[in-house]
Amino acid sequence: MPKERYLPGKINYEKLFSLMNTKGIKKTNLRNDYKIHPTTIQKIVAGETINTDTIVILCDALNCQPGDIMEYIPDPPDNPDSQ
Repeated sequence: MPKERYLPGKINYEKLFSLMNTKGIKKTNLRNDYKIHPTTIQKIVAGETINTDTIVILCDALNCQPGDIMEYIPDPPDNPDSQ
């Protein structure tokens, strides 16, 4: 089993859910209309890694740029996980 790679922060998708709400797009639309796999949707909800193809599909569906749907949140400097 591969060792988990340390990442110095996380991607937050709150902007995605806010934009989806504004445009009236639901998670079921992502699955049914844009063919985003349910596992990928769960990864987005959990703030896990998704591939760039999914980001392209989301940006096309929402007519936006990647920065409109996600934000990089660095770990605090004193985070013990950063050791």
